[in-house]
Amino acid sequence: MDLSTIKEKLDSGDYKNPWEFCDDMWLMFENAWLYNRKNSKVYKYCTKLSEAFIDEIDPVMQKLGYCCGQRLAFTPLALFCYGQAMCTIARDQPYYVYETSSSQFGVTVSERYTYCTKCYEAMAETGINLSDNPNDTSNMVPKTKFVLMKNDQIEYEPFETCKICRRRWHRICALHYAKVFPGGFVCNNCRHEKKVPRPENRFTAKRLPHCQLSKHIEDRVNHFLQKKAPQVCNGESREVIIRVLCSADKEVDVKPQMKQKYCATGFPEKFPYRTKAIFAFEVIEGVEVCFFGLHVQEYGNNCPEPNARRVYIAYLDSVHFFQPRELRTAVYHEILLGYLEYVRVLGYTMAHIWACPPSEGDDYIFHCHPPEQRIPKPKRLQEWYKRMLDKGIIERTVTDYKDIYKQAKDDQLATPADLPYFEGDFWPNVIEDCIREAQHEESERKKAEEALDDDDDDDIFAPGDNGKKKNSKSTKKKNHNKSKAAKNKKKSGGITGNEITDKLFSNFEKHKEVFFTIRLQTAQTASAISNADIKDPDPLLASELMDGRDTFLTRARDEHWEFSSLRRAKYSTMCFCHALHVQDNGKDIGGTYTCNKCNNQNASWHCSTCDDYDLCAACYEAIKHEHKMEKISSLVDDGQGAGDSKNNDPQNTRNESIQRCIQSLVHACQCRDANCRRLSCHKMKRVVQHTKTCKKRQQANCPVCKQLIALCCYHAKHCNGAQCQVPFCLNIRQKLQEQKQSQRRRADMLMMRRMNQLNQPGVPAIGGVPSATPGGMPMFPPQQGAGPTMPGQLPQHPSTSGMNPMAMHPQQHPQQLPPGIGRGMPQSQPGMQMQQPPQHRQQLASSMNPPPYPINTQQPQVRMNQPQAANGPYGGYNQQQQGGMVPPQQQMGMPIQQQPGGQPMRGGVMGSPAMDGGGGGGGGGAQMSPQMQQIIARLRGAQTKEERDAIVGDLKKTPSLFAAFLKLKNHNTGQHIMQQQPPPQQQQQLQGPGPMRPQQVS
Repeated sequence: MDLSTIKEKLDSGDYKNPWEFCDDMWLMFENAWLYNRKNSKVYKYCTKLSEAFIDEIDPVMQKLGYCCGQRLAFTPLALFCYGQAMCTIARDQPYYVYETSSSQFGVTVSERYTYCTKCYEAMAETGINLSDNPNDTSNMVPKTKFVLMKNDQIEYEPFETCKICRRRWHRICALHYAKVFPGGFVCNNCRHEKKVPRPENRFTAKRLPHCQLSKHIEDRVNHFLQKKAPQVCNGESREVIIRVLCSADKEVDVKPQMKQKYCATGFPEKFPYRTKAIFAFEVIEGVEVCFFGLHVQEYGNNCPEPNARRVYIAYLDSVHFFQPRELRTAVYHEILLGYLEYVRVLGYTMAHIWACPPSEGDDYIFHCHPPEQRIPKPKRLQEWYKRMLDKGIIERTVTDYKDIYKQAKDDQLATPADLPYFEGDFWPNVIEDCIREAQHEESERKKAEEALDDDDDDDIFAPGDNGKKKNSKSTKKKNHNKSKAAKNKKKSGGITGNEITDKLFSNFEKHKEVFFTIRLQTAQTASAISNADIKDPDPLLASELMDGRDTFLTRARDEHWEFSSLRRAKYSTMCFCHALHVQDNGKDIGGTYTCNKCNNQNASWHCSTCDDYDLCAACYEAIKHEHKMEKISSLVDDGQGAGDSKNNDPQNTRNESIQRCIQSLVHACQCRDANCRRLSCHKMKRVVQHTKTCKKRQQANCPVCKQLIALCCYHAKHCNGAQCQVPFCLNIRQKLQEQKQSQRRRADMLMMRRMNQLNQPGVPAIGGVPSATPGGMPMFPPQQGAGPTMPGQLPQHPSTSGMNPMAMHPQQHPQQLPPGIGRGMPQSQPGMQMQQPPQHRQQLASSMNPPPYPINTQQPQVRMNQPQAANGPYGGYNQQQQGGMVPPQQQMGMPIQQQPGGQPMRGGVMGSPAMDGGGGGGGGGAQMSPQMQQIIARLRGAQTKEERDAIVGDLKKTPSLFAAFLKLKNHNTGQHIMQQQPPPQQQQQLQGPGPMRPQQVS
C-alpha cells in the first residue's frame, strides 16, 4: 500500500466509507515502519506524516459523524523476566514462556513464567521448581517445556456499530459497555437527531453500599473540598465518592525459618487480620472516574503480639485525573488521614507504612498509568508521607512518627519475634535471610574449627618434606587462626548480643528512611484501652474481584481496564463498577444466564446441542432456534419461604435464597432418612444423583450440573470439614488452594522487585526499568558466559512502557508512531555519563547491599562509555574498595585521596588499604621477581573478595615473599600512582562534567 494506490482508489470511488480510507493509510504507515530501519529517512518522514495525518483526519471524521480517525491499540503488557537478573523483556525481543492453565469446578488456576533468552540459556536442563519448598523436586518444569515467543503482540481497541446509522465508533470513545447498556449502541449524532435519551447507568460507584468507614472518609474529604474547591474552581463545587469495596478476614502465615526458630518459644504461627480495599471516585465530565485505591490490613486486639492493635498500609496507588489538580495531593492526604483518624477512634494504637515507589512498568493497583504521570523518587515519596503525617500531628490525628530504626531502639527490640509481622511486608523476608545467613555462618565457623582441630592432630607427628619435623611457624600460624576464630565467635555481641537481631538492626539502619512507624495514641491512652475490645461496626464485605490487589490487577490486564488516559479511565471505571455490582449474585445458580442474542441476564432457555447457547423468554419466542431448547429450572427457588416476598431488596432476597440452597445441599448430602419431611431434601438428592451420572457434565453443557457445581463452589469457599459429604467439595478446595499458591507466587515476584529496588536504587536496566533480584534469596555470582548478564552488559533498548506508541492518550498522537518511538520515558544512551555527587555516592555505597543479600561480586567488564554509577548497587564500586582492589577502569575515574602522610593514593593494588595491616620484615628489593610478578597479576585479575583473600592467604604462607611484597608496595606506592595518573585533561574527560543523577523526562 502506498499513497499513489490510495489516490487511485479515492479517484475511482472504491472506498465505501471513511474507515476504509483510514485503514489503508495506517496500513501504509505500518509497512513503512516495518520494512525500514528507525534511523532511515523513510521511517522518520513516515512518523512526521502520521502525526500530520492525525491532526487533519480527526476533525474531518468527527464532522462525518465518527469518533476519530485513529487506529488505537491497548498498551502491551510489561514482560518481566523471572530469571535471577529480573530484567525486562523489551518490545520485539524474543523470550521463552511456560504457561499452564486449568479450569475445573469453576476455579481457574493459571501459571505463566517468562524468561529472557540470556536467563533461559543459563537455566539448568532440569528447569524451574514450582514448589514452595526449594528442596521439593516433585513439581519441576523441565527446560524443554518452555516455548519461544516474541514480545510483539498488539491488541487494537474494538469497535461498536451504531444501530441507527451503522457508523463505527471505538468502544472506549463511545463509552459503551454492552453489559451496562444491553439495548445497543446509538452514536451521539443519532441521539441528537432522533432525540434518543442516553440510558441510565445503574451500575455506578455511588450506588454501591456505604459503610461507616467510607462515610467517615467521604464526609471528611467533601467537607475539605467545600472549603477549598470554590477558591480554585471559580465557585464550582466538587464531590468525591469513597467506597469500601472489600472487607475480609484473613491470616498471615509465618515463614519457615521464623517458624522453626521462634514458634517453639511462643511466637504465633499465624496472625489473624482484616483486609480492606478503599477506593475513591470523582465525576468528571459527567462520568465516574476511579482515581485512588488503598489496601490496608487491620490487626485487632484479638491478634497476638507483636501485631495487636496495629494497621498496615499495604498498597496505595493513584492516577492523576482528579480535578482540580491543585488540590490533588491535599485530597490524597485527607483520605489517608481520614482512615488513620477512623482506626484511632476504634482503638488501634500504631500504623505502619512502607514508602516504596513502584519500578517503571510495575502496577500496584491500577493497570497502565498515564505515561505523563511520573513515578516519584524514593526521597520525594518519603517527603510526601512526612508532610501528610506532620499535618496529622497538627490536627492530633497522629501523636508522633519515627523511622523503624529509631522505633526498634526505643522499644529495645531484643529478637525478631518482637517485630510486627505483616502480610507482604519487607521484613519477614529479611528475617528469613538473616536467620539463614546466621545459620550458614555458624556452620562455616564449626567447619573451620573442626578443620583446625584436624590439622593440629595431623601435625603432631607429621614429618616435613626432608624427613624432619616441621618448624614452629605453622604451629604459631594455626594458634593465631584459632584465636582469630574465637574472636570472630565472640564478635557477635553487636547491639543486642543476638547475631540475628544485630543483622536485623543493620538493615533497619540502612533502610530507616523508607519505613514509618506511626503512633496513633499517647502512651497513657494506649495503656488505658489495652483491655478494651476493638469492635468494627462494619460487616464483612466479600468480593472476589477486590480480595487483594492481584485479582483485580489480573482481571484488568485480561480485559484491558486501562487507566493510561482519561477516556480509558472512564471506560475501565464503568466496567469494574458493573463487575462489583453483579459479583457473587449466584449467576450460575439458575435464572441469571446471559442471553446470547440481547445480552440480558435473564436467559431461561438452554440449547443442549450448541456450546453454551442460552436465550431469554422474549428472544426464544422471536427466534426459532434450529435445535431443541430446554427450560432452565432454578435451584435457588427451592426452599424459599412465604415471607421472602416481603423483602424489598432483590439482591438480599437472592443471597438469602442461595444460603438456603447451600443449607439444603449440605442437609441432603448428610441425610439418610428416606422419609425426610424437609421439602427440598428429595429434590436436592435427585439433583446430586443426576450430577454423579450425567454424561454432559464433563463438557459443562448441562444446566442442572452447572448450577449444582456453582452451589458447591459457594459452599467450598467457607467449608473446613475434613470429611465433607458435599460433592466435589474436597476437589474444589484443593483447586482454590492451588489458585492461592499461584497468586502468592506472583505476589512474591512483585515483592522481590520491591525489595531489590530498595536494596539497589536507581539501577537502569533495559529501557530504564530498574533491574531486580529475588529479594528472598541470595544472588550468587554467575559463571562466566553462562549466567544472566548484569545491566552494564545488556544492550540498550527502548522502554517497554514507552515502546508501543498506540498506548498513549489519543490527543498526543503517539498511537500511530512505530514501535520504538517512545515519549515521556527516560531513554538510556550508550555514551551518557551517569554520575552522582560524592556525598551521595558515599551514602549510597554504605547503604546498599545489606548483609542478608549477598551481592554479585563477580564484576563484568565495564566500558568507559557506560554509567559508572551503575556499578555501585551491584557491588562494583563499594565492594572493590572494601576488598582493596579497584579495576583499572575505575582507578582512572576515581578522585585522588591523600594518605595520612600527605602522599596521594588511589585504590590500586599497591595502594590497597587492605595490604597496609600486614607486618613482618624480610628481604626483597624493589625489583619484582617472577614470583612477585605472578602474585601481582593474580591480584589484579581477582574479581571477588574471596579470590583476593585466598591469594593473600597463599602469600602469607611464605613469610619471606610476603615481607618482600610489603616492602615493594611501600617503596613503589607513590611512583606507581603517579605513573597511573592520567593528564588533567584526560582525567577530567574520564570523570565527566560533574555529579549528575538521571532525571525522568515528563
